[in-house]
Amino acid sequence: MTILNKAPHDTSLTLQNCGYRIENDRVIISIQRIGNERAEDNLSGTLRLQLCAFFQGVDNRSEQLVLASTTIGEIKGQHFLTDCHYDLFFQQPTAGSWLLALQLSEWDSVDYTLCNSAYFDTLYQVQATPANFEQTTNVDEKIEESVTPSPKVPTTQKVVKKNVIGDVDGYRAINKSKVEKILKVKGVPKKLLEKLVAERPFRSEKAVLNVKGMGPAMLNKIIAELTC
Repeated sequence: MTILNKAPHDTSLTLQNCGYRIENDRVIISIQRIGNERAEDNLSGTLRLQLCAFFQGVDNRSEQLVLASTTIGEIKGQHFLTDCHYDLFFQQPTAGSWLLALQLSEWDSVDYTLCNSAYFDTLYQVQATPANFEQTTNVDEKIEESVTPSPKVPTTQKVVKKNVIGDVDGYRAINKSKVEKILKVKGVPKKLLEKLVAERPFRSEKAVLNVKGMGPAMLNKIIAELTC
């Protein structure tokens, strides 16, 4: 896929020959080379790769979305990664025309700083959902409800309390919490916390659990810390 040339923020961290392929709620990102062109004794901070979308329209609407995100660790000076492929959760943008770009950022101990970008010259088009689609669905649901008898609940049935994740919508707590608070969660590897910061915003608990190293017990622990 052809890339438009844009002025990068830091030419010492480079992206070469990038592409993407969207498959339902996943996107496969391919990069021929990610390099650190700095001196040999220079170790980069943790690097973050994001697929971003910029709205293109005539209504002067300014909007930028993060469609996919992952961290790729550190790279020593004069070293590089080749033939990189990342299978990531994909957040579909709203209806309209979007300019897509891969952005490479570096962690500076406080936040991620944008270092380099690769823009794709083919706009990504998202069609609006027909207005009557949702109405039809609602009608079908009402018909199904009308013919489905309500099950009788035994008076001796026990009420099971939901887990921490279900009670507080864990992924929303991660999306809204400050970076500093997430990184200070005790009992959780710092690299995993950095991944959560890098890959948010999340659209569901399943998306959080897809983060490498994450599990239900670990997520419960993180949410408990963020909501206490």
